[in-house]
Amino acid sequence: MRFLTAVWLAAFSSFHLCSAATADDWRLRTIYQVFTDRFAVSNNTEAEPCDPAKGQYCGGSWQGIIDKLDYIQNLGFSAIWISPITQQLPQYTPDYSSYHGYWQQNLFELNPHFGTVSDLQSLSGAVHERGMYLMVDVVVNHFAWDGPENQINYSDFTPFNDPKYYHPYCLIEDYTDANDSVIQDCWLGDDQVTLPDLRTEDDDIIDEFTSWIQGLVANYSGTQRLSFVL
Repeated sequence: MRFLTAVWLAAFSSFHLCSAATADDWRLRTIYQVFTDRFAVSNNTEAEPCDPAKGQYCGGSWQGIIDKLDYIQNLGFSAIWISPITQQLPQYTPDYSSYHGYWQQNLFELNPHFGTVSDLQSLSGAVHERGMYLMVDVVVNHFAWDGPENQINYSDFTPFNDPKYYHPYCLIEDYTDANDSVIQDCWLGDDQVTLPDLRTEDDDIIDEFTSWIQGLVANYSGTQRLSFVL
C-alpha cells in the first residue's frame, strides 16, 4: 500500500505534456465530489428501488451527472470530482459489489454501470462548456479479486496480469502498526475480496500508469481542464 509519490510526480508531468489544468489552476476551484453510482440516474431512466445497505449498484451514471450540472454549479462549485471510471470486479461478493469504483480489474475498459465512452466524453464536454473543471479519481494501489489470494487468476487483470507486478501476499491486520514495510507492502482487503498490492515503486508500473493517464487526458480532457486524484 505504498503511497505513489513516484507515480504522482510522473503523472503530474504528464498533465503538462497533455496541456491539462495545472495545480495552480486547481487551487482557484471549489470542488464538488460526486459518488457516481449514488448521485443521480439520468432524466431518461426510471430509477429502480435500491437499498444502499445491500451494497449493490443503484444506477447512478455519467449522464445522470450531466443532468445535474445546473444543480452543482448553482451551489457555487466550479469543478466536480467523480468516482473511478475503470472496469471493476463484476461479481456480487460477501463484501458487496464494486459500485464505489475501487475494485478495478482492467485499466483500459470503462465501468459499464456508469456509461459508455461517449457518455464520459459528453460529461467532460458538458463540464468544460460551463467553464468548470473535471477531476477523475484513479486507483493506483491495487487490483481486486473475488476470493482468497491462493485462487487469484492474474491473467484476468489488465495490464498487470502477472504476480511479478505485485508485492508478496500479506494482509494488513493492524492499521495502527508503525512498521512502514507492513503498511507499504502488505495488502488491503480480506479473504472475501482480495486486493493484490501493486509494486508502485517499480519503473514499469510507473511507466504504465503514466502512459494510461496521458491517454485519459488526451481522450477526455475537452478544453484541457481534466485532472486526476491518486
